[in-house]
Amino acid sequence: MSGASTHPTSTSTTTSTTAAKCGERMEEVACLSAKELKNLAKPEFAANPDFFYPTEVLKRHGFSRATCKCGHNYWRHSDKVDSCGDSNCVGSYTFIGRGCGKGRRGERLTLASAWEGFKRSFTSARIPCTPVSRYPVVARWRADVEYVAAGIYCYQPYCVTGELEPPANPLIQPQFCLRFNDLDNIGLSGRHYSGFNMLGIQVFNLPDKFVFFKEECVEFNLRWLIDELEIDPDEITLVEDVWAGGGNLGPSMEYFINGLELGNMVFMQYKTFPDGRRQPLQVQVIDVGIGLERVPWLINGSPTSYVDVFPRALHFMSEKIGIPFTNPMWERFGPYSCLLNSDESDMDQAWESIAQRIGVTQAELRAAIEPVRDMYIVCDHTRTVMIAIEDGSLPSNVGGAANLRAVLRRCLAVLKRHRWWDAIGGMDGFMQLFEFHRLDLQDLHGPFREYKSFRAIITSEYQRWERTDADSKRKLEALRKKSGGKLALKDWVLACTSYGMGADQIAEMTGERVPDSLYLAIATLQEKTVRVAPAALYDCAHLQPTREGFYNERDPANMGLQCNAVVQHVLPNALTHELNVVVCDQTCFYPLSGGQDNDTGRMELPDGSSLLVTQVMKAGHCILHVVDRPVSPDLAGQHVVLHVDVARRIQLRNHHTATHIVFAAARRVLGPHVWQNGAKKTVKNAHLEITHFNSLEYAEEQAIELEANRICNSCKPISKTVQPKDAAERTHGFSLYQGGVVPGNTLRVVSIADTDTEACCGTHCDNTSEVGSIRIINSKRTQDGIVRLKFVAGEKALEYTAHQRTMLHTMCHKYDADLGTVLNTVDRFYHETMIRKKEAPKQSERIVKLTMRCLLAEAPGAALVIRSYEDDMKFYLQNCPRCVPRLLEKHISVVFVGDTFVYGILGEPAREPVLRLVEALLPTELDGKGQKRVVQRVALKPASPAIQFKAFGGPRDEIIQMLLANGFAHFNVDD
Repeated sequence: MSGASTHPTSTSTTTSTTAAKCGERMEEVACLSAKELKNLAKPEFAANPDFFYPTEVLKRHGFSRATCKCGHNYWRHSDKVDSCGDSNCVGSYTFIGRGCGKGRRGERLTLASAWEGFKRSFTSARIPCTPVSRYPVVARWRADVEYVAAGIYCYQPYCVTGELEPPANPLIQPQFCLRFNDLDNIGLSGRHYSGFNMLGIQVFNLPDKFVFFKEECVEFNLRWLIDELEIDPDEITLVEDVWAGGGNLGPSMEYFINGLELGNMVFMQYKTFPDGRRQPLQVQVIDVGIGLERVPWLINGSPTSYVDVFPRALHFMSEKIGIPFTNPMWERFGPYSCLLNSDESDMDQAWESIAQRIGVTQAELRAAIEPVRDMYIVCDHTRTVMIAIEDGSLPSNVGGAANLRAVLRRCLAVLKRHRWWDAIGGMDGFMQLFEFHRLDLQDLHGPFREYKSFRAIITSEYQRWERTDADSKRKLEALRKKSGGKLALKDWVLACTSYGMGADQIAEMTGERVPDSLYLAIATLQEKTVRVAPAALYDCAHLQPTREGFYNERDPANMGLQCNAVVQHVLPNALTHELNVVVCDQTCFYPLSGGQDNDTGRMELPDGSSLLVTQVMKAGHCILHVVDRPVSPDLAGQHVVLHVDVARRIQLRNHHTATHIVFAAARRVLGPHVWQNGAKKTVKNAHLEITHFNSLEYAEEQAIELEANRICNSCKPISKTVQPKDAAERTHGFSLYQGGVVPGNTLRVVSIADTDTEACCGTHCDNTSEVGSIRIINSKRTQDGIVRLKFVAGEKALEYTAHQRTMLHTMCHKYDADLGTVLNTVDRFYHETMIRKKEAPKQSERIVKLTMRCLLAEAPGAALVIRSYEDDMKFYLQNCPRCVPRLLEKHISVVFVGDTFVYGILGEPAREPVLRLVEALLPTELDGKGQKRVVQRVALKPASPAIQFKAFGGPRDEIIQMLLANGFAHFNVDD
């Protein structure tokens, strides 16, 4: 049997996006979804069960293989079981109202006690597992995903590939996960959440270190189910399936109890590619995912899982809004809630089927269920938002954070629609709801730290949601018009993902019902886009790695700024095709990387001449030096001396160190929600992009600058060490990854004592005092939820300060003021200018009126040209037409010629030929239809024989001279 398969790739247009990975760029390409990958593998796996599935251990435990009416192959303990156990085949949740296992003798489980029992079982297995605390849901250690959607995400890609040791092996973990593809089902099925706790079992079998695999995995899971939870084996079925996600694929076995899927054991054997190809993994991995929220539900037999998962939050809401969080109708509905799944069923048909089964109309059923369902939605969505923000995400309209904003806005819309917002106490009550989630989860994950900016973030999002977005509304109307007056599903997706609109907001504006499968469609669209690395410009795989000496700045041999090297190879420039790219065996030049500009300097040749090194870049494991002129291929093998531009190195080092300091200062001033989103360090200046929910006020910029300079003045030592990745993560956590993903199994850790610790490449100072001072130039929002701080440090900060002092000195001299009074003086001049600016239009209008009055009184029968000093012709267009009857009466024609316009009224129609003469002097330009622009006639109201015209541009003096030569005379009001 072949272990790999090939499938055609789909065609798409690639788009570029910036990844948070050391300043590199990645591309987004179309890929097959996880569902499509699974469907490709299923027939092959089903035909070879003994190869792909742990059949021997199942037989030893008394299970036998059967085929369900749905077509799935499954394993059962009793021949009386005639279905795979999936709720669609069983027809209901049969545990509701009677519980299961130890629940039938009266014991009730919570999330925390379910985890303790799981931990007790697996830590005492014959191959014990080690418990590991949850990772953040923001996957900063990965470039390909934004949020953790399954426990295995914590260990992809490096643990899965064997490049990095996991924190334990085997391990178990209660990992909080975010998934936004099931939003349509939340509050109904009992199974679905946007944020949930996954009980994970991860095992990494390396080629030289086998731990355990399929047989033992099934054995230990059955032990937990039967011995710890006391579930009757006859109630357990195990279904053969295929799992795909996170770039991996393998056979899986889902296990069901009384209609509920409790867990999925995945045996990773393949790596997948965007086009559907797969290849065997050298590291065989077990990934078991068990929905922790389902365990208490199953054992307790509650009407729905939500009552077991949100005890405090639901009681709070129920008490405030006066609606029970369950009711007799829900207790009858609960067993059949499994039939409501927007991914697999027609929702209207499913509602009707359930209504018939419990003997009510669909309208009666919905009326009783939907308000309670909305309570569950609010509890689910607020818990998801709380965890995501606590772990370092911010709602926005960009990327995965758009999902976070969508669920928050959906939650707010539900509260407003039912008039629950005021009932729960407005924003104060909303904050209490988040606090109850913290209390509900602390027994499982431990207490949550104080998060001082949390309320400000939620308040800001609430205010944004309340404001009507006129532009979004206009776009929505255009979509409706294009779709014949009714939005198609793709239009809903576009409005939600691109216009930043919530589904409930769209429904309110259009009067249309939110499609049942909307959130599934959004999640599917997002799943079909992945990030891939860009194509390499240079192939250096055949060359030896370049030894990096640029970090040894304090070495006695001065390796950091000068070194002897041997030229390995000379390459043609990928852009100019000149032979001017030199690869050496070692270098002291820092390449463009980590958002920091490269060093420059010179390369001293054996004959004593030098080449200027203008660019330095990294290609694979080699560092490339671009020199200022072509060189001979014979340079390879020769000895050269590399000299770094010291002033440039020092300035770049100061700006890079200042980036760490400004980040730490921003976090102290603004709050723990601040994370680095990107950075760039050049000789001229540096900028840092941080996550923040609003634009910065000037006072906040000043506070950050002040705090940054305090850090500089505190003379804190800066250490730079290379550490094993797993050890660094255990010591410092995932805040290490401010600059994005760092490949490999070691990290270069830069730590400013008691201030900031990050995994970072680049050159840095040894003490904060070396930075000198830091000046923030400005800040601006670059996208929703991202603020860029532009600043200078060291010598550039001194230059910036000197420039500001020069500006102040010039201002003082110009306004004849000193530093103590210049601000008041400038303020006075400004206000006087504003007053004059407001008066100027009135004066211009008076001038036009007076001019017309004078020429009517003094120049009957004349044709006049007047030099205008106005900026535009609007005052003439507004005031001159009123004089048309008298201009006709006195046969007066007048033309105003300004610097940028010509305007006239011909009270003597016989003078119409002058228009063509004016037009002949205008520049030849084309309008949108490709025609030459002409003098434009402007209709008069009421209609009149007089001719009003206007034109733009033209040589002012030539037009005046032409009019004078054709019978016009100068008219000067001053005369």
